[in-house]
Amino acid sequence: NMKAAILLALLVFLYNQDQHHVYGSNCGSHRADTCRGDCCWADGSCQQGCGPGCSGCGNDCICGKFSSSSSCNYNSRTGECGSSSGCFPGSSVLTLRSGIRKNMTEIQIDDEVLVQGLGIFQPILGFLDLNNGKVTDFITIKTNMSSAISLTSSHIIFTQSTEEAKMIEKYAGEVRLGDVIFNALQGKNAEVIKISKFSSVGYYAPLTEAGTLVVDGYLASCYASYPHWVAHIALYPARTWPGIFLGDTQEGTGTYLTMLKTLGNMVNLRNMAVPALVVMDALKEEF
Repeated sequence: NMKAAILLALLVFLYNQDQHHVYGSNCGSHRADTCRGDCCWADGSCQQGCGPGCSGCGNDCICGKFSSSSSCNYNSRTGECGSSSGCFPGSSVLTLRSGIRKNMTEIQIDDEVLVQGLGIFQPILGFLDLNNGKVTDFITIKTNMSSAISLTSSHIIFTQSTEEAKMIEKYAGEVRLGDVIFNALQGKNAEVIKISKFSSVGYYAPLTEAGTLVVDGYLASCYASYPHWVAHIALYPARTWPGIFLGDTQEGTGTYLTMLKTLGNMVNLRNMAVPALVVMDALKEEF
């Protein structure tokens, strides 16, 4: 069908892009020392090296204890490295259809949770990533409604555009004081008044059919590190056949998601500016 054909074409495109990489050459006519880490493209030009605190080429960076493109989150726009996990802490709260509120640590597959405003609930299909024991850095975004949402800096959250009356996506780490986010429980916009950081044990990334969640009362994406609609399209198989592509709730990142991350890294999609890939907008309704 059309959805499967589009997804297949996207995956083939991403794979083909990686065939242009040539590692360990002298960068053609370029002096080797002009290419950071001897990172070269097939045409002899230099591939972007890794930023401060990293070593390696492009997205194949080594960042402290994190290594390889699947576990090292290199932000080509900021030149920073860090963990690739994009999730919520165990203390984050989801609202069930029954009205009961559960911490992330208590959420189970098939729990029906609030995913948007206006009482829209959907079941948890599975987890894109889950770890009960790893110490992870999070940021807390507090608003003028005396409440806050906590998530990793690479996670997508929706903010209110100041130019138009519509929601736009932002990486949580790029939210600034004065930005407006949406409190779906109260159906009101809220202004960001304080941003802080903390560390906590464990991280959780549940997935719904809508690709959104209402976390701590605020509307957020299920996705991180990549523009929301790019991830939403790429994860169509996982949203349609979660039992096959997500599996059970065992810890770690599933094989399918790991493959998508690797393909995304090949063409520098990770951490790209959002909103991005305008062509994807035309495909939203299809998926």
